[in-house]
Amino acid sequence: MTKRLVVLAVGGPLAVLLAALGQVWASGSSQDPVLGRAALSITGTQMVPAALGLALVVGAALVAMLTGGPRIRTAAGVLMALAALAVVGLIGASLGSAGAALGRRAAELAGRTGSPVPVTSALGPWAWIAATGAGLTAVASIVATFSARRWAGLSARFDRGGVDGATDRGARRSDWDDLTEGHDPTRADSGQGT
Repeated sequence: MTKRLVVLAVGGPLAVLLAALGQVWASGSSQDPVLGRAALSITGTQMVPAALGLALVVGAALVAMLTGGPRIRTAAGVLMALAALAVVGLIGASLGSAGAALGRRAAELAGRTGSPVPVTSALGPWAWIAATGAGLTAVASIVATFSARRWAGLSARFDRGGVDGATDRGARRSDWDDLTEGHDPTRADSGQGT
């Protein structure tokens, strides 16, 4: 897998996951004496608060993997895969407990701190879209972690101690260095001071 393909394979499902986390995942109603008959809904970030943070960790690890050296790529790949798998686990566990999450939300609205309010609930399509995005992100992260070992590093201009970055006498100098020392690089006799 090339770097470009990794960006598409991991970044695409990750973007879908992030978009789905802000949407309504479950809706329902309660018949509580305090709330009355109330329509309730809960978003992905309310239902699985840690998923957003872990998804952002996946994105940061992807950037580190694409720009780092061999050791950084390995560490970032492992972190990215673990965070993506954790998101899959959290979302998977939450899909079966939509009623409990809506009940807790109804209890918050009623001002209760004890048990959740009994509600009827139904999962919406965004929950399944998020689960699919998380699963694809996890699979792509694992494949990218193994593929990153074969990638070449960044170009030589980013390496420390190269000819372009040297400052010893006799090394190639820029016009900016000449200006700093008081020499005008536009003059024919630029070797002399101004």
